[in-house]
Amino acid sequence: MDEIPPPRWTFVRGKWQIATYAVFGLAVFVVFMAASFPYSDALSSLLAPYQMKLVYESQHMSAPIGARLEDVRILSTVGPQPQLILKSPGVTLAPALGMLLFGHPAFSVYAELYGGTISTTIYKRAGVTDLSFVLKAISLSESAPLRQYGAKLNGSLSGVGSAELNSPLLSDNKGRLALDGRDVVVEIADGAPPIRLGVVSGSLSLEGGVVTMHDVEAHGGDLEVKAEGTIHLDPDIAESEVEMQLSLAPTPAGRAHFGIFLNLLPHPPDEGPYQVSGPLMSPSIT
Repeated sequence: MDEIPPPRWTFVRGKWQIATYAVFGLAVFVVFMAASFPYSDALSSLLAPYQMKLVYESQHMSAPIGARLEDVRILSTVGPQPQLILKSPGVTLAPALGMLLFGHPAFSVYAELYGGTISTTIYKRAGVTDLSFVLKAISLSESAPLRQYGAKLNGSLSGVGSAELNSPLLSDNKGRLALDGRDVVVEIADGAPPIRLGVVSGSLSLEGGVVTMHDVEAHGGDLEVKAEGTIHLDPDIAESEVEMQLSLAPTPAGRAHFGIFLNLLPHPPDEGPYQVSGPLMSPSIT
């Protein structure tokens, strides 16, 4: 008597069980690797070639996989004294699949930053670090890096950008940022009334040590502004050279607030754009 083969569904069920075990095993492997991976050490080694140092108060696990660092600071190690670049009360790190399986430094980073947040993906390849990031509602008044250069700003900044970091030198790196500023206010000199710029939009690109402004505009404040030009970066940011064409159109509120100051400009705003040139922190206007 011929042997009766088992029903087909038995083989199908067996294959599904094997697939389920494989997926479960892979999940366990990923979780184990993520839980045991030295995130802070990997991130520190990624920052070191760019003369930056990671400092934090404590670290603990973050579900489902990853780690959270508390009281985080990134410092520049250029010069005799470390200089603050970024400060965050909390940073969450999660591994990318390439880091888990192949050991390549690759992170997803979410940080609380100056009243807002930044989401970043960092990937290391052949001596180059690639970044893509999203800024949301960063408070300009809380930014320590801006304050240390004497900038007096209020409002919030959001944006989307990317960067390619090749070395600690700005001239070796590339980047681009699309800006979206809200309720922006700037104080250009001590004793002068603050200028309400309102909504600021446009984009900035960095290549060859030169920052180029693309369609930078401000609307809804004291002045309608359009700016185009370049900033040639210097290792001392305050000594960077700006070459910019600036168009101003005062609103009724702006004329009421700045009538006297508008008379101090080289020519009335409606006679054409101004040429701004010289050191970034003290340029000349013609």
